[in-house]
Amino acid sequence: MLERSDLKQLRLPFAAALLLAGLGIAALLYSEHKLAEARKLQKAGQERLQAVRGRLAKVSEEEQEIRNNLVQFKQFTDKGMTGEEKRLEWIENLAQIRQRRRLFEVRYNLERQRAVDYPGIPSNQHGSEAIFLANRMKLELQLLHEGDLFNFLADLGSTTQTFAALRSCAIARIEGAAGGGGPLRPRLRADCVVDMITLKAADKPT
Repeated sequence: MLERSDLKQLRLPFAAALLLAGLGIAALLYSEHKLAEARKLQKAGQERLQAVRGRLAKVSEEEQEIRNNLVQFKQFTDKGMTGEEKRLEWIENLAQIRQRRRLFEVRYNLERQRAVDYPGIPSNQHGSEAIFLANRMKLELQLLHEGDLFNFLADLGSTTQTFAALRSCAIARIEGAAGGGGPLRPRLRADCVVDMITLKAADKPT
């Protein structure tokens, strides 16, 4: 049987136990709150990625518009898109866009020039006056967010003296790049294929 003196001695341990229990409950509630926030951020990120993939999926639907533009010979000549391939200018332009947009990394593989292979676009147009040629460029970009990709593609199409035709683009989240504090680091990776199209005067028969 506990004496009154014993109860007095147990008051401090009992209060400490209640305090520890309260701290444990608070820690549990805080963990559940942070977990809910993390799940909310993950869901929002997945929704943004799905929206981006939906926009990129429309590339094939826009090929008809590309074909319509390609057959407008005068538009190309007015914009200085005729002549030989401009490999050095394209590479320098990629470096400038990367620096201007402060992108983490832009890798490229530029293939040799060849005739375009778009359905409905023959190799010669306008009575053999010009040939549509393309250098296929494969790009690998590391990005902070989806807007970096659209800014990059917009710059690529507006600053080169070439028709930059986007053929495909896939975007995915980099593993281990979840939201949170810490230094900025790439969170998305984009793999794109772009045709750098120019016009060249066709060889006329002698």
